[in-house]
Amino acid sequence: MSNQNRKVEPRTIALVGAAATALVIVNMSTGTEPPSQRVIVVQCIALAGALLTLVAGLTMMRRDRSEIGR
Repeated sequence: MSNQNRKVEPRTIALVGAAATALVIVNMSTGTEPPSQRVIVVQCIALAGALLTLVAGLTMMRRDRSEIGR
């Protein structure tokens, strides 16, 4: 079975983005001591990537819905 014919569902991408965003926010807010500058940078990059994934998934879902209505 070839993976080339497999289509990724936009809903899956949006759910992964939402879950990743939630995990990063929980990780950032539950620290018992202030993190170093490097850790803050890595966490912000992870949060930006998770939010980008969430927005991409939602955009793909919207595009699919508008194509169905045509």
